[in-house]
Amino acid sequence: MKKQIIFRLLAVFISSLACQFLFPPARDGKVISECTGIVSLVENIQPGEIPDHLLETGRKQGSEFDANQYFDVLTHVSMQEGYSLDYVYQTDFLGAFPMLYAHPLDQAPYVSLDDIPQNTDLPNFREYLIVEDVEQGYFEFVVMDIMANQFYLSWHANYNDTQIVCSDRAVNDIIKAVNAGDFGMKFDLAQQAKARAMKNIEPVARLGGDVASVEVITFTKWGGFYRLIYTISRGFPYTIVDVKEENLVPYDCGVMF
Repeated sequence: MKKQIIFRLLAVFISSLACQFLFPPARDGKVISECTGIVSLVENIQPGEIPDHLLETGRKQGSEFDANQYFDVLTHVSMQEGYSLDYVYQTDFLGAFPMLYAHPLDQAPYVSLDDIPQNTDLPNFREYLIVEDVEQGYFEFVVMDIMANQFYLSWHANYNDTQIVCSDRAVNDIIKAVNAGDFGMKFDLAQQAKARAMKNIEPVARLGGDVASVEVITFTKWGGFYRLIYTISRGFPYTIVDVKEENLVPYDCGVMF
């Protein structure tokens, strides 16, 4: 009799596990199923090699990457009327990277950092973004926040490598790429198992009363897999109210620039 009870309990437990894997609970919000395509399009736009003149002088000549190309693929966000997305290039002994800002169209753009008047802050481009008030609009806002300045990076600036993880397949691709490469530490077996056991990988966005929330999984070689939950105001300026961060799978490549 005791054996029958044990077997029944075991069967219920196994059945419960099977249901979780085969029929996962519904998520609160809209799953952004277009994530892989959106992130890939942004990555394909971003340039690779840094122009020599930009590294040497920090001055733009006009032939460099035009950051407004982002809006060709992120069609649910745009710049406020009268502004475009621009950048100046920061270079020093620690590396080089772009500093994005909202450029007023009635003023000449800055060619270099030297053009910026003293005691003048660059207008934060995020505060000049217009977001279509739908779930994908707020997801694209998060894409801009994470990825928009990930181009023309040199030396220490390459710590800025956070990538948005869109699916279970992407998790496996990251593990394979890290362990097949020669850039620092590999994932150990425990880290691999923990990463592959992560649930709800796909981004999800929710629209509330005055705010929207966007939940994404990210990966960086200097930290591992994280779950980020953005809270964004639903009205211009579309301010990032809060970002909650949970380190799901700690990992560090061990490389120091």
